[in-house]
Amino acid sequence: MDTSSENNAPSRTIPPLWQAAYEQYGLRNSLAVLEGKYNLLDLLQPKIDQHRMSVAFSMGPATLTFGQLDIASRRFAAFLQAQAINKGDRIAVQLPNILQYAVVLLGCLRAGAVLVNINPMYTHYELAHQLTDSEASGLIILDGMTAAYEQLNDEVKAPLKWVVRSSVDPSAKPSDNDITVLGQITHSDEHIDTLQALSSLSASSQDNIRFAHILQAYHADDFKTVSIEREDLALLQYTGGTTGKPKGAMLTHYNVMANVCQCYAMFGHAIEANRSEQIKILNPLPLYHIFSFTVCGLLGIYGGWEDVLMTNPRDIDGLIKALEQHRPHVIPSVNTLFNAMLNHPSFANLDFSRLALSIGGGTAIIKAISDQWQRVTGMIINEGYGMSETAPVISFNPPGITTFNGSVGLPLALMDIKIIDEQGVVCKIGVPGEVCIKGPQVMQGYWQRDNSDTFTEDGYFKSGDIGVMDSHGFLTLVDRKKDMILVSGFNVYPNEIEAALTEHPKVLEVAVVGIEDKHSGEAPKAFVVKKDPSLTVEELKDFASERLTGYKRPQTYEFIDELPKTAVGKILRKSLR
Repeated sequence: MDTSSENNAPSRTIPPLWQAAYEQYGLRNSLAVLEGKYNLLDLLQPKIDQHRMSVAFSMGPATLTFGQLDIASRRFAAFLQAQAINKGDRIAVQLPNILQYAVVLLGCLRAGAVLVNINPMYTHYELAHQLTDSEASGLIILDGMTAAYEQLNDEVKAPLKWVVRSSVDPSAKPSDNDITVLGQITHSDEHIDTLQALSSLSASSQDNIRFAHILQAYHADDFKTVSIEREDLALLQYTGGTTGKPKGAMLTHYNVMANVCQCYAMFGHAIEANRSEQIKILNPLPLYHIFSFTVCGLLGIYGGWEDVLMTNPRDIDGLIKALEQHRPHVIPSVNTLFNAMLNHPSFANLDFSRLALSIGGGTAIIKAISDQWQRVTGMIINEGYGMSETAPVISFNPPGITTFNGSVGLPLALMDIKIIDEQGVVCKIGVPGEVCIKGPQVMQGYWQRDNSDTFTEDGYFKSGDIGVMDSHGFLTLVDRKKDMILVSGFNVYPNEIEAALTEHPKVLEVAVVGIEDKHSGEAPKAFVVKKDPSLTVEELKDFASERLTGYKRPQTYEFIDELPKTAVGKILRKSLR
């Protein structure tokens, strides 16, 4: 932490409550476990071996044990190597919460490939940008969610060496059914060396390789271990930016390893304390989102927990049934989803006796929601703060705090946070300013971008968020990034929407701001200056539906004659709000 005394000179004194938390949760030594470990598999493999017979991921009745995950991921890594995928090559993954995602994730890490997460609901414009910008060598997609890929032009598709299609269709024949094949993988890894499997794979077209066939045709022993160092990239996590197009946060193996260990030190130990049964984490958050990727996916593997995947979080009835069946110890979610669960008629009758922690992130948790959650479950929602650029967790309200306090908690171990004003001077305690972060989980920069303004001169990542630190070390966010819109926990950047809408031939200018929405917290609103008087709202809605995924589309449009601007031509979004 970087605080200030009354004369504004930096002080390195750790506030008393923060010091107590460090001692209680062993945060000072949270990264000692990383000594001698150079990549994520060095960290995770011992846990996979230890919990080999336990369930790692479940999806409805289908399960994947740690042993099956180990074998399947090695088979997938062997496939990557057979396709001449080298360390550092980017692999795009466009999958929802299904068992195959975990296999692909670990398979890419084993092969030294850089995983590029892509929202399965993206339009072909959004998909094309991410594939082109990351220079992806391969793509994994799900049957039934391939419309965006099918619309890509040949120029975008050409750099892809192959496309793997996955399926969750229970009606598929056993040899083509991903789940069936995963379920047949034995802990002894008997080699399925059938001519049919091999010929099916070799005969596949470049964009029609079946995931099930890969698992049949390759053996775990075919995988050759790759030398991967801490500074090697593990992940390109795309996030919005000032250019109007998402940009990839470069996260190394060490960045992600560090955050897993920081999170485990802050709340993992407390979840496991005095419990003999396997920990279950209910996961309604998409694994392609950095929150779920680290806190649910990787932390779950590291802890030997069962990650209960919810493929469709909008199915609240299904979510409630999963809560009833699994009685999870951990529930991570966003404010809108917590609210939806609370308003389900069966929620209050569920058994929460095993619930150890409810994790809130992605967007601000409303006190009324946390208070209601506490009345029903007996637990507050412990709120945290994170970003794609920080792998993601920056701060968290640790277990043991029994009252919702409106803050985003204490910074994680081995981190510095400083609050600076517009001149870059460290603010006094209690004075709001831009939150700047330095720590082992902070990204290396944005992929193929000018990063000169991304960090301060002394190496702190500039979040763009406005926050204030109190004398006890708790961080409170005064405002999110000034222009960023938070829709159900997803970051939506006005520049990206504006860039898409201004491609309409009848549009002269567009400005987008966030407005309050009772369902999603915020929603985009577009102010449009017409180039052609005949332009209608319906035309804009149709145009946006082709170019933007659902949560990014403006919910309302307003036509105006002129956008308010500064003397240098910068749009005054504050005036529009």
